[in-house]
Amino acid sequence: MLFLYGDESHTPGADPIWGIGFLYTPDPQTHMREIAKIRKECGYERRELKYSSTDYSQILAATRLIDYFLSTENLYYKIIIKDNLFFNRQYFTKNHYDLDEKDMAYVSAYAELSKSINPITHDQHKKLLNLDDKGFRGNQILPRFLKEKDPTIVKVYRRDSAKRDKDGYFTGVSQMIQLADFLTGIIISYTADRKELDRD
Repeated sequence: MLFLYGDESHTPGADPIWGIGFLYTPDPQTHMREIAKIRKECGYERRELKYSSTDYSQILAATRLIDYFLSTENLYYKIIIKDNLFFNRQYFTKNHYDLDEKDMAYVSAYAELSKSINPITHDQHKKLLNLDDKGFRGNQILPRFLKEKDPTIVKVYRRDSAKRDKDGYFTGVSQMIQLADFLTGIIISYTADRKELDRD
């Protein structure tokens, strides 16, 4: 089984640049243990890792986690970036999911990214997705939508990225989603900044 952990940054149709990122691996338990260990060593095991956070105490943990991601094996990341300049509202307006154009663009991008990740490439046959639970209509319909669009998906879970265990520590799934969020936020922020510079 290939395990995927996803989150998005910025809003379709509202922000100039938005995107969705998946952190994925066939061996989640190993990476969950290592990520938890790094966060503990940095004293950041009880605070949420989030790109949009202004908590400067996360810098050491974030740097160590990025180093780990770049140096470890069997942990991958893929992002899809969308430019609002090419956002055609009419294309997404009419659909049988009763979604507005922004939510339809959102779920369509998730499906596009998911289908681009082939489990066979990683010696697996199926995928299990864990996505950050946002609560809005497009996010709520994601499990049904993705299973219809991608036959390699076995199950899609909407998870709370801030969920903790009985001892007050983030669950392994929560930590993976937080890392996906962090990587996606960094890339989207950089892309948006570059777009502004190119415009100037």
